[in-house]
Amino acid sequence: MDLEVRHYRYFVALAEALHFGRAAERLGISQPALSQQLRWIEQRVGAPLLARGGRRLALTEVGTVLLREAQDVLRRLQLAELATARASRGETGSIAIGYVASAALSGLLPRLIHRFRQDHPDVQFSLREMEMPLQLTRLADGELDLGFVRPPLPGLPEGVALLEVADEPVVLAVHAGHALARQAVVDPARLRGETFLCTHTQEGTGFYAITQAVCASAGFAPRVETLSPQMSTIVSMVAAGFGVALVPESMRAFAPPDVVYRPLAQQAVRSPLAVAHRRNVQAPAVLRLLERCRAGRPARREAGGAQPPL
Repeated sequence: MDLEVRHYRYFVALAEALHFGRAAERLGISQPALSQQLRWIEQRVGAPLLARGGRRLALTEVGTVLLREAQDVLRRLQLAELATARASRGETGSIAIGYVASAALSGLLPRLIHRFRQDHPDVQFSLREMEMPLQLTRLADGELDLGFVRPPLPGLPEGVALLEVADEPVVLAVHAGHALARQAVVDPARLRGETFLCTHTQEGTGFYAITQAVCASAGFAPRVETLSPQMSTIVSMVAAGFGVALVPESMRAFAPPDVVYRPLAQQAVRSPLAVAHRRNVQAPAVLRLLERCRAGRPARREAGGAQPPL
């Protein structure tokens, strides 16, 4: 039986109205055309679908079965059309996000997702904290949709782009018992001789590059140790007395005992936060979230304007 959707619609209209004239008017076709379609359907089914009793129409047993199944087909088709339309508008779907800890601690990532979910409650999220190189690899492989990272990043995988969404001052994380903890503002020159804790030592990348830039502006090269790839663990190692660390100001939200944060004097270096994404992204829900990111960022971060809510 090779019935098309239009045949189901013709038959359901006729079976529900049990009147050729009213059914034809509902369908927007002529009554003879509807009669011809019914004969065609009955030929395909191989049995009568309507019985005439005087001037009245009635469904045969086969017609009753076909009506039930045809209504179910049309109902499922309508649901499929609605679901497809919602998905195309980005109202449903799933988004896999990788992020560095400071993106969550800054409040930007939680705020962004909270407001997006208010408008798109049926979009599913998968979030994983992970190192920046792994985020970029997973993005290129299609395992992540978005990655929240801390530039600079000297090399991006082919097909991956960055969208800067925020920046913030760089502050010093130092043990509360350190002499520098008694300073309201720390001159970077006074950090000469300190051991700096970083998540990595990849040239030109993230906070290793920022640490080098801050120290270079004060006239010295830093001595760097890498004890963990996680920024939160680095701050914990500051509490353990292994050294000091330059971190984004949002890390103030992570306050283990014996760690204090101090601003840097006369320091123009800032820490940007960016969203890494595939250039050819097509998933509507991901595109909507990227649009939200673009709409929430200032036109020029260099001007030092206030960060608007995303």
